[in-house]
Amino acid sequence: MRLWDGTQIIKPSVDRGLSEWSAMAEDLGRESARLVAQVQEALDAAPWGPGAEGEAFRAAHFRNDGPNQMLSQCTRLAEEIADAGHRVRTAVDNTLKMDLEIRRDMAAGRVREI
Repeated sequence: MRLWDGTQIIKPSVDRGLSEWSAMAEDLGRESARLVAQVQEALDAAPWGPGAEGEAFRAAHFRNDGPNQMLSQCTRLAEEIADAGHRVRTAVDNTLKMDLEIRRDMAAGRVREI
């Protein structure tokens, strides 16, 4: 459907692209969860040891909760990437519906103020 400014939304192309996006996001979500679990397992093993040097390493490594924040951000980012596809699909569908309504109103001689 061609919009008022000359842009064109080709729904089958959008649907195909968003299907690919969803498949990629699902793969990313699975791989991200696997990697987060693997890193968490390594952190839980505390390989730095109980001595003074190990404690110094642990304190430096976990300063400002860096590793835990990184794992949380990784999980959140994978979720946001998956959600982006849903938001784009909704935006495109709403745009096409509104364009159709405007065309109907114009064909019927009705004008809307927006």
